[in-house]
Amino acid sequence: MKQCKIYLALGDSMSIDAYTGVAGGGAVSQFFRELGDGWSLDDHTCDGCEMAGVPRDARGDLITLTIGGNDLIVNKDEYLSTGLTSFAAEHAQLLGELRRCNPQSTIIVGDVYAPAGTLSVPEQQGLRDANDAIRENCRRFNAVLAPIYDTFRGHEADFLCMGIEPTLKGAAAIAKLFSTAYRQVSLG
Repeated sequence: MKQCKIYLALGDSMSIDAYTGVAGGGAVSQFFRELGDGWSLDDHTCDGCEMAGVPRDARGDLITLTIGGNDLIVNKDEYLSTGLTSFAAEHAQLLGELRRCNPQSTIIVGDVYAPAGTLSVPEQQGLRDANDAIRENCRRFNAVLAPIYDTFRGHEADFLCMGIEPTLKGAAAIAKLFSTAYRQVSLG
């Protein structure tokens, strides 16, 4: 009997079904269907998840991680006054622990899109700094970046609802980024 591979989904509402208006419409659900037979899903994504809430010892053959947006919102005042050093360190620690538990796994990490509406100049810079840290941590821990920020830029009206949650189209865009990243690694 052939053993199933495990797709481990970790992170926040960028990955969930809730705001898409469709059961199974979230990025994780859409990507999981694309994987096809031979895969099982271990989904630990949830609305409002912050880095501290991501399980560090979970295992999977393929892992997607969408995290950081809620941390940026909750700790906005601190980050704007002190910079993103603590964000970068916490993200690195999380990704490092996931890599240690899953040394041979493909890990795909999404960066953070900008919410609809206007961010102040310091908030825009903070988001750029956070995404720079995510990109650097992907490089450090041999993870593949899913460039959600660049993909959503200019498409916020179609890809976001309530100003900050992915619509069905937004979730499809994230799922496509996951799929593209996975194919690149698989063909690598």
